[in-house]
Amino acid sequence: MKYVDIHCHLDFPDYDSDREGVLARMKENEVGAITIGVDFETSKKAVEIAKQNKNIWACVGQHPENMGDGFDERIEELAREPKVVAIGECGLDYFRLGENSKETKKLQKKLFEAQIDLALEVEKPLMLHIRPGDKIPYDAYFDSLEILESYNKIHGSKLKGNAHFYVGNTEILKRFLDISFTASFSGVVTFTHEYDEAVKFVPLNMIMSETDAPFVAPVPFRGKRNEPAYVVEVVKKLAEIRTENMYVLNDSIVENFKRVFGV
Repeated sequence: MKYVDIHCHLDFPDYDSDREGVLARMKENEVGAITIGVDFETSKKAVEIAKQNKNIWACVGQHPENMGDGFDERIEELAREPKVVAIGECGLDYFRLGENSKETKKLQKKLFEAQIDLALEVEKPLMLHIRPGDKIPYDAYFDSLEILESYNKIHGSKLKGNAHFYVGNTEILKRFLDISFTASFSGVVTFTHEYDEAVKFVPLNMIMSETDAPFVAPVPFRGKRNEPAYVVEVVKKLAEIRTENMYVLNDSIVENFKRVFGV
């Protein structure tokens, strides 16, 4: 394994027609990956895919937009599988709150806390999904950090994880780093400079690469369905933004992945 995509969704139906081809291209490009569940069914599928493939691992959990009737306790059993390396994606998503926003936020926080408790119980890191609304800048980040920092005061270094698809500023990023959470960046960095300062701010031992495939393909594949093999383009761009040697950066990313996810 030369590269790692720490956040993709190989378990999604988008790959049902040609999943083997996608996996073959990953092998060809020496790309390992964590495939992420967003509910029980996709988490179960993620575990199946991970079990069948050497350099693929699973993350199981419940996305904040998939609240249903609360935390699906069937995920607890999946969380104990050896090839499961993280809990999530979980967190707060304020992008589409709807009419009863106050109650939705309350339920999302409860779901998030249930998964933090699970992560601590099984001693695995969190894969955070945090998406702010369009009215108050960074609102979901502030609320998520309030929860994480309160847990950190009690559990310290036992609580760890990664802020996936990071789109916050450097001040917020520092708060994640202060509780020993890493940050990952996606193909978005290949077509906007909006997150360059955050990319440059992250220490070499705290940065990760991801695709969030099948979403948000990087240049030169923009507009197409994304896939983990394209993480190479993300790493290239991260190195360019940081003015670092691509191979030095990539080696650090792989080491960070192994350290945080215990691989």
